[in-house]
Amino acid sequence: MKNIYLLSSPSYTVVTSEIKRITEDNSNITYESLNSTTIYDCIDDASYFGLFDEKRIIVIRDVKYFGGKFNYEEEVEALINFLSSLDDSMTIIFVCDSITKTKDSTKRVLALGAEILDYQELTEEKIKDIINGYLETNKITIEKNALELVLKNSLNNVDIAIKDIEKVANIDNHITTDLINEFGIKLENVDTFEFSNAVIAKKFDIAFSLLDKLLASGVDEFQILGVLSSSYVNMYMVRDAINHGLTDEEVAKKLGYSGTGRVYVMKKNSKIYTTEDLEKIIIDLSDLDIKLKSGYNANYKLKEFLLKL
Repeated sequence: MKNIYLLSSPSYTVVTSEIKRITEDNSNITYESLNSTTIYDCIDDASYFGLFDEKRIIVIRDVKYFGGKFNYEEEVEALINFLSSLDDSMTIIFVCDSITKTKDSTKRVLALGAEILDYQELTEEKIKDIINGYLETNKITIEKNALELVLKNSLNNVDIAIKDIEKVANIDNHITTDLINEFGIKLENVDTFEFSNAVIAKKFDIAFSLLDKLLASGVDEFQILGVLSSSYVNMYMVRDAINHGLTDEEVAKKLGYSGTGRVYVMKKNSKIYTTEDLEKIIIDLSDLDIKLKSGYNANYKLKEFLLKL
C-alpha cells in the first residue's frame, strides 16, 4: 500500500482538515502548487527528500491530472514512473481540482494503491462530522438546536459554518441558540442574495454596485464568497445529477432540498453556463478563498473575479 492520496473538495476547511488527519501533525511537510511550479520540479524535490530516512510528506495543490477533459500524457507518465518507486517513508497528497475514477490516469494511480478522498458533494451528515471534529479539537460545545441554526444560517457551507462557530466561541465556548441569534453570521441578507443573483445572471453593473454596498456596510467578504460558492456548487451538482438521468424529485432528495422548486431555479440559472464553465468558476472561487485567507484585498480580488466571468 503506497502512501498516495487524491483529495478533492471545494471546501478549504475539508481540504485542510483531511491533510491534518493524514499527516497526524507531522511538521515535516512541503507544500507545492502546480499553479506556480511544474510536476517535474515536484518530482525532483521529492526525489531529493527521499534520500533521507526521515518521514516526509509532500502536499501538491492545484492538480488537474485526475479529472477534466485534458490528459497531460507526458506529465502523467513522469508522475506514474516516480510513484511506482515511491519510498515508504514518503507520503504524497494530491489536492485535485476534480477526480474522475474512470479516467486512465486515475486508474493507474489507484493501481499503485492510492486512496481517493472525494468530497466535491458534501452531505449534511458529512458537514456535521467535520464541524463536530472541529468542536472536539478546539474544546467547544454547542447545543443541538444551535448547530442546526448555524447550518441554516450558513446555507450548509462548511467553511462559513466553521467561521461562525469560531466567531461565537470567542465569546463563550459553550454555544447556545441565543448566542448564534445575537452574534452569528446570517446569510439570509437580501442584498447578499441580490448580489449573487446579479453575478449568476451576469448583470455586472448591478453586481458591482451591490458589492460596493455590501463591503461598505461591513458585510464579511467570506459571507459574500460563501453565497457565491454555494450558488455555483449547487448549480453544478444539479446539472451533474440531471445529466446522470435523475428526475427533479430524485435530485431534490439526493441534495436534501425540501421540494423541486430549488432544482427548477438551479436548472434555469445554469442554462447560461456550460459544465466546463461551472467547473472553472468553482475552482476560481476556491482559489479566491485561499487568496482572501492569505490577506489579499477583498474588494480588488472579488471585482477581479467578476471581470473574469
